[in-house]
Amino acid sequence: MGAPLDRPTRPEASSMPPPSRRVAVVVALLASAAALICAIGWYGARRVTPALERLTSEERQALAAELAVLSPGVHQTAWFEPEIGYTLHPDAEIEAWDDRFTTNELGYRTGPVPKPPGTFRVVFVGDSWTFGLGVSEYASLPAVFGRMADRHAGRSVEAWTLALPGYNVKAGLAALWFFFDRLQPDAVVICPMSNDHDSIGRVLPNGSLTTYGVRKDEFGDVHSVRYRLLHVDSYRFRARWRANFDTLLDAERRLRQRNVPLLLWFAGRWDEPFVHHHMAQAGLTTPYLVAPRAYTAPAWRNPPPWGHANPIANRVFGRMVYDAMAQLLAWPRLAGEDRSVEGPDGEPVNVPMLTPHRRAPAGSWAALTEKLLIDATIERIPERYEPSGKAQAQFAGPGDADTGLMRRAGTILVRRPEGARKLAVTLRGVEGAPSLYPLEVTVSIPSPSGGTRAVGVLGLAALDGSLSAADGSLRARIECPLPDDVPVGAALDVVLQAQRTATLPDRPGAHAFYVESIEPL
Repeated sequence: MGAPLDRPTRPEASSMPPPSRRVAVVVALLASAAALICAIGWYGARRVTPALERLTSEERQALAAELAVLSPGVHQTAWFEPEIGYTLHPDAEIEAWDDRFTTNELGYRTGPVPKPPGTFRVVFVGDSWTFGLGVSEYASLPAVFGRMADRHAGRSVEAWTLALPGYNVKAGLAALWFFFDRLQPDAVVICPMSNDHDSIGRVLPNGSLTTYGVRKDEFGDVHSVRYRLLHVDSYRFRARWRANFDTLLDAERRLRQRNVPLLLWFAGRWDEPFVHHHMAQAGLTTPYLVAPRAYTAPAWRNPPPWGHANPIANRVFGRMVYDAMAQLLAWPRLAGEDRSVEGPDGEPVNVPMLTPHRRAPAGSWAALTEKLLIDATIERIPERYEPSGKAQAQFAGPGDADTGLMRRAGTILVRRPEGARKLAVTLRGVEGAPSLYPLEVTVSIPSPSGGTRAVGVLGLAALDGSLSAADGSLRARIECPLPDDVPVGAALDVVLQAQRTATLPDRPGAHAFYVESIEPL
């Protein structure tokens, strides 16, 4: 059995407004179409976005109540460094994500910024898995690691958490570099997550997060991107992951120049071939571990709506990371009862002590990664798009797969069939916004060589100035050539971008057009 956990101290009161008031605020924002936080999806990039226009008022209120929990109004824009995106409100008592805690002066759920004399500080950089979404700060991975290290390392060790729900590796490392001199880390643990290729959110006026309205994200795409699949064989999917591993390579170089040891802990749902392939491809030599998938099974996760590592899994992960750091820093390794925790069924579980990879191990990782991407694409991405509830996996950004209703910009994935040379994209305008048309829409398909593009116009006005979906003036068919360097069987990133949007009387938010179909020619 592992050592018993001490009972954490918690503040007695919270400055958060009562739930009823928070719900009312969110409902008001939804009603005014100023805060479509229903689509943010930062906490789980595989959820389906509801179509608000099809919900009753009671269903909207229930949704608002859920969203007040999932994306509470506790965030603050990082105006001082936009690449960070956001922090939590600094020096605030916060009740969120099934925890009550006090943030520090930088807006993170961790200790004070000044480093106590003689303390060895390990800074953890990551997202919701590193933060400990759905568990207390005391039960999170960094805190478990900190207690193990302080007990066994033979010196005073402090774990400092520079992680927030919704961060990706780019945002977390931007925060590390911005605060580096103030934090004075003696070692760093970077914890990439398997959805770090998704865009981070932006802060709404009420302090919640959204990815709607983002014109250009941190990877250079013209809209926020959120993949519904863990793997897909598309040019932009691959490019975003290469950018992430290049960011890790830069972190390796900068920390090595500062003589700061680094460990990569690949948290959450990772397929090891994918990690090994990208570590080798990027030329990274930093020691790394991949969290065993066995400890991310349902029994090791906290209940909905969070679905992240529960306290038991965090105890396992904290011990794994401590033992890996002990091997790098010549600290005593774990032994005896410290290598055991009480499992989900109440029985003791011996925690495997893993040796960090110094380089990607020998193996056909490139071929195995290709198989992961290709198999997922064949299984989930069809060769055409038509509005349907089954088309969720094809949307990699804002939009309603059920109806094809799009905002200013979005990406729809279709698989390239044999013999196709073009894509025909059929668009339909939205009723109730005549000032929106004529509307120029650009269809582009990015590729390694630069891709292709075509432009069409929705709403060629009749002589009397009328515009109607019924007479066809609010329809357009745009034919876009396929890039030669996207292979047959790969997913095409079909990017649709309108000049502008409009707010419609019967639908919250801003829209531009419907996609009726995308078909190969």
